Amino acid sequence: MKSLKFNKIVKSPEECINLGVEFSKFLSNGDIIILEGELGSGKTTFVKGVLKGFNYIPEVTSPTFTLINEYHADKKIIHVDFYRENKTERWKLIGLDDYLVSNENITIIEWGSLHSQLLPKNTITINFEHVDEQKRKIILD
Repeated sequence: MKSLKFNKIVKSPEECINLGVEFSKFLSNGDIIILEGELGSGKTTFVKGVLKGFNYIPEVTSPTFTLINEYHADKKIIHVDFYRENKTERWKLIGLDDYLVSNENITIIEWGSLHSQLLPKNTITINFEHVDEQKRKIILD
């Protein structure tokens, strides 16, 4: 991934999506992005922007219950959510490793710290924080 850092306050879901679109311009196949933050802090909204940046038009949903969503856009995006499945062995059985070593997709993982032992060292982490009802602070450093 090209060098990028930001520390932004977004004031609406639309601004969060727009930041995701901008971020998508820096992504390449094989990149693994970790999104950390409380429930409702904008992680999935940001992913909607990333996918929009790759010309994906259909609905983007959180993989909280499905665990993994695959999106086929200009680039293949794998969207993973560690929040509901706390068994490391299950992630191995699902085939998470296959996604993480592939250079044919970009993998975005919400709540990556819950299973950090499964992740390679070369990940990009973005932190999301509530500022108030509408505002979110999004940090990549």
